Amino acid sequence: MKRPTPASVILGFCLTAMAGLLGYQQYQLIQLRSGVDSAAEKTSLEAILARLNRVDERLDAVDGQHLVSNEDFRSGQQALSNRIDAAQAFAQQASDAVENLVQTTASAGDLLVLKATVETLDGSVRTLQEKQAKAPPLIVPAPKRPIPAKPKPKPKPMEPPPFSILGVEYRGGERFLSVAPPGSTQLSQIYLIRQG
Repeated sequence: MKRPTPASVILGFCLTAMAGLLGYQQYQLIQLRSGVDSAAEKTSLEAILARLNRVDERLDAVDGQHLVSNEDFRSGQQALSNRIDAAQAFAQQASDAVENLVQTTASAGDLLVLKATVETLDGSVRTLQEKQAKAPPLIVPAPKRPIPAKPKPKPKPMEPPPFSILGVEYRGGERFLSVAPPGSTQLSQIYLIRQG
């Protein structure tokens, strides 16, 4: 093996010294960083403890005081009770008004059926009046001699229509006549007839 030259020995020594110096500096940096971190933690911990102490002091100050006096509480409770009573009275009035409206609406339905019946009877009377007006007037000749009277045939009574009128309904702004067979009480037998 060869002997190292003095230059390589010096260079090796310098590199070893430099590596030792760098290791020492790294050690100092680690020590410095741990010191700074512990100081920061200690500072933040102290700040938190100080804030917690202030909160405790505020709570102790509020703990001895009543935030609402008994008189204020009772007056507020009485006002709320009065409002509840007024709301219940208003609800009762509204319920009575709805019940009255329901009864009135039922009466309006009966009125509609009566109106349809009156209109039907009015139409029948007009038809009879028109027939009577169109009939030729009876001319009575002067009696010259008595002619044996023939028995007059009895007029046939008008047959009732094959249906009964139940009422008038309005659908889509149009009037419809509701009819059913005489004596019928089933909904399936009721028909709506439109004018025209």
